[in-house]
Amino acid sequence: MVNKSKVRQAALNLIYAVEENGGNLQNFDMNLFWRICQEKETDHYRRALAKAISHVARASADSARLLATRVDTVLDAVHGDLTAARLVEDMERVQKRSEEFEAALAAMRYCSRDKRQDTTDQLELCCKDVLALAVAVEGLGNELLPLLPDFPAYQRVLTPLKSALSRRSRLMVAVAALARPLELQDPCECADLVRSARLLAELRPEAERLALDVLAHKAQLDERLLALLENYSLERLDVVDRCILYLALYELEVNKLDTPIVVSEANALANDYSGGKSAPFIHGIISAAAKA
Repeated sequence: MVNKSKVRQAALNLIYAVEENGGNLQNFDMNLFWRICQEKETDHYRRALAKAISHVARASADSARLLATRVDTVLDAVHGDLTAARLVEDMERVQKRSEEFEAALAAMRYCSRDKRQDTTDQLELCCKDVLALAVAVEGLGNELLPLLPDFPAYQRVLTPLKSALSRRSRLMVAVAALARPLELQDPCECADLVRSARLLAELRPEAERLALDVLAHKAQLDERLLALLENYSLERLDVVDRCILYLALYELEVNKLDTPIVVSEANALANDYSGGKSAPFIHGIISAAAKA
């Protein structure tokens, strides 16, 4: 379950953005808003994914070297045997993709060490390359394995190759699975990635639902605010303060949330987004609404 405070923060940002757009949702680019709003979470997800890939593929170099050694041994054994042409072709294809995977993995690790914010787009591309190549290596390995029993004369060298292929394939399966972190069988191993993916998956729908419901009650909330304000008009309210009050009054009077929770969350939002001077004012309005 995504943190409720994060949901309120995102909802407040959305309410504010719509208000700055004149309250018009018709020409409001919701996807652009969420790309900007979730930029920090997206960057964290990319770095968590790269870290998880690097962790899961920590033995990749060893398995790649073992596979290369086994392939070279088989190539030497079948050299000049035209009946083994298909076997040679498939082995070389697996070996080439395996080498490309190692190169992509090295590029991703290099990029992940660069802490500059503007490198996360490049990091995302590196991660996509690694994940795609993991699928390719696994697929080619699975195509090669059924061919091995067709060459009984070379089983002495093909049996070790089969073992190396199986080991490499298991690693590729584990890496490729990171593309779907919410479906991982053992999420504890990549807990940070799973948390980050869950936040990205759940934050938008929850915050969007809350913000749009607040905006749907805007006329009712404006009327309530006017009754609570003393010698003040809605137009004189700072836009951020007004949006915080919309959200707080909605949670108090529509969602029927407990007053201490509403006051505490509204104060936190005021301190984060509007400055410390607004917190007492917002506290007073919410307290008056609760008493009424």
